[in-house]
Parts: sequence; C-alpha cells; structure tokens
Amino acid sequence: MNPESMRSPEPPETDPTGSQEDRTRSGVFLGKFLGIRFYLDYSWFFIVALVIYTLSTFFFPHELSGRDPGVYIAMGVVAALLFFLSILLHELGHSVVSQRCGIPVPSITLLFIGGLAEISREPEDPQTELKIAVAGPAVSLVLVVLYHALAWVCNAAVFPEGVAVFKWLASVNLLLVLFNAIPGYPLDGGRILRALLWMYSGGFRRATFITSRIGVAFSWFLMALGVILIFGGQWGQGLLFLIIGSFLKSAAESGYAQALSKQFLDGVRVRDLMTHDPVCVPAQLPLNLAVDDYFLTNHHVAFPVIDDDRRFRGLLRLDSLKSVPREKWPYVLAGELAQDHDAHLGIPAETSAASALRLLLIPGQGSLGVLDEAERLIGIITRHDLLHFIRIHTELED
Repeated sequence: MNPESMRSPEPPETDPTGSQEDRTRSGVFLGKFLGIRFYLDYSWFFIVALVIYTLSTFFFPHELSGRDPGVYIAMGVVAALLFFLSILLHELGHSVVSQRCGIPVPSITLLFIGGLAEISREPEDPQTELKIAVAGPAVSLVLVVLYHALAWVCNAAVFPEGVAVFKWLASVNLLLVLFNAIPGYPLDGGRILRALLWMYSGGFRRATFITSRIGVAFSWFLMALGVILIFGGQWGQGLLFLIIGSFLKSAAESGYAQALSKQFLDGVRVRDLMTHDPVCVPAQLPLNLAVDDYFLTNHHVAFPVIDDDRRFRGLLRLDSLKSVPREKWPYVLAGELAQDHDAHLGIPAETSAASALRLLLIPGQGSLGVLDEAERLIGIITRHDLLHFIRIHTELED
C-alpha cells in the first residue's frame, strides 16, 4: 500500500513541509537509507506485540505441538520481525522506483497496519504511476518465492520450526499481495487501475475519482464486516477491520483531494492567493489589549504579530492565549507568545500553493504568514483560501 503536472521551470525553493514534518511527526527515527528517512510509528510496538502473542500462543502451537513455550515465543518474534521487514521491503520497492522516476521519497513509516511510503508529489504521467504501483507487489511476490524456498531448505535440514515460520511468512505475504490487488485507492490495485484509466482516458482527476470511490466503498465494507464480527463476539478481529477500514476511507478521500490540488494548484504560488496587508498585532502589545483590540473586534482565531519594521514574529492564536493564565495577560507581550508557539509558521511568498496546502491541512494549523526575502510580513494565507480556490475551479469545470 502506498498512500504536479508539466509546468514552467521553477526557481529553487525550500519546501517548508520538510522541517514542519519533522516537528509534527510522531514515531521513532530508525535511520536513513538511499536518502529516505525510516520511522517506526508508536502504534507499531502494540501491533508487533499482538502478532507475537497470537503466533506464539495459538498459531505455532497448533502447527507444531510439544515444544517448550520459549520456542514458540522465539518463533513468534522471528516471524513478526521478518513480516514487518517484508512490509518495509514492499514500501522500499515503491520508493526505489519512485526515486528512479525522479520523484523523491522523503520517508517511510511502519504503521500499525503496514507501511507508508511518502512520495513528495504525484507522478506526472500514467506510465510512471504504473511503474511505482507495480513495484511493491512485485517485491512481495519475490518474497513469497524466497520464503517458500527457505521453508524447503529447512524441511530438507529437518528443522520444522523454520518450516513453520517461513511457510507462515510466505502465506501472509501472498495475502498482502491479494489484499493490495483490490482496485481501490490507495491500495496498489487502486493505483494500478488509476494508471490504466489515466492512460486510456487522459484524465488524472477522473481516474482518481473512480478509484477513490472504489476505495471508499471497500473501506465501508471492511467497517461493516468489523461491526458484524464484534457483534459475533470476535472483538479483536472486528476492531482491526474497523481501524483498517477507517484508515483506508480517510486515505481514499484525501487521495481525491490531492488530485484536485494537483490539477488546480499547479504553477500557483502563495503570493497569488494570499490576503495582502492583513490585520496585524504589534509585537509590544500586551495580551490583554490584543484580546480587547483584535480578537474581540475582528472575530479571527489567529493574527500575525509583527515588529515595528514588519518583521514577522509568529502567529498569535486563540489556543496560545488559553495556555497563559488570564491574570498574566497584562505582563506577557504578543510577540513573546507568538515567537514561543508559532514563529515557524511563516513561508516565503514564492512557495508553491500545493506545499502550503500540505502544511495547512495539519490539524490545528489553518493559517500561515507570508514573508518577503527580508522576512517581513506581506500577507497571510489560510486553509480556507486554498480550498475555496479549488472549489471554485471545480464548480466552473463541472
């Protein structure tokens, strides 16, 4: 599972999403390989413990009786770690092909339901999309053959514990291929179908819409199945299906939103959509006066804070105000609070609108200050500005 078209040459820019991503990402950083950062999401530790428990308590004792409990635990640990290594190799397959096609992959994260390779942008043509989508399942099929071969070697060596582990790994990797073959975005089968529809119809947006609808329908099926299993007394499996279905539904819907942003935000810069000369709070203003003169009179939830020379100090947010006791408001300056909480929420005016949207879609972050070369505030861009721009263009084309 994997979760910008032609344009004129662009000047080099620093994508603000990179540093922001590092600040907002939750997980354990494992290292870097081929320019890709590898992370373990915290949820991974829970699911790997669950897999080890299930294998060592139920599956392997059923396959091989009469072993010491420590043997079953060792088999469960080896099988679980190799399974997640298989998922990582699956995502690495997508990523290596993506990078060879000129699309950087900043990171790969192991989640509780699998892996997520983050590509920096969508492919620009269906052929590239098809190559990237096929790469992951191809790696998994190679692993199926490899694990079957290792099981054969263990059988020849009269090592039944190894046979059981590698047969399980071959089976689960084959199931991974079959599950990902379902033609709904963001599954690999959905990306393959999207590439084929895009190739023969010429419409990236339409192809994404069709495959994302299939993905949403499949996610509802999984969630309905989860509810049935829960009412049938199978709480563990039912809850897992509900979580996977919810994740796939969110990813399918966001995939179509990304397709819209690709179509309508291509070549658009933040300066083209920003609000010029927004209402600003002076950095030296105490918080109590900032509340009285700005928040209570303008009905916004965030204001840019500037020095006398219009240098950006950060965004003063309503949530930030709540972090300071009311009795301290007269003694805390707006610039101090903004710099402590939201000083990094300023982007150059030449930043692409698509990059800004990725930042603005982070929960709780709906506004960004827009800066000139001297880091002086010249405007503000909001999530509403970009989504409104996309909605207007969508309605005009329909």
